[in-house]
Amino acid sequence: MNKVVHFEIPADDFDRAKKFYQDVFGWDIVPSGMPNMKYDIVRTGPVDENMMPKESGFINGGLMMRNSPNEGPVLVIDV
Repeated sequence: MNKVVHFEIPADDFDRAKKFYQDVFGWDIVPSGMPNMKYDIVRTGPVDENMMPKESGFINGGLMMRNSPNEGPVLVIDV
């Protein structure tokens, strides 16, 4: 069965959302380094040297500024 391999969460208040996910879920959220784009990398658990999850069940993703009022979370499935 194919699995969810990545997610993206849009936020209206980027700093507030970042604090929420860090405090409530303990996620490690770090800047992506993409210039001119408010997008941070989300690590939901331990990662290896390639920044891939080390344990089954963890999925990494991104936190980004919402671009439109109807923009919702994105789930990427390996096919």
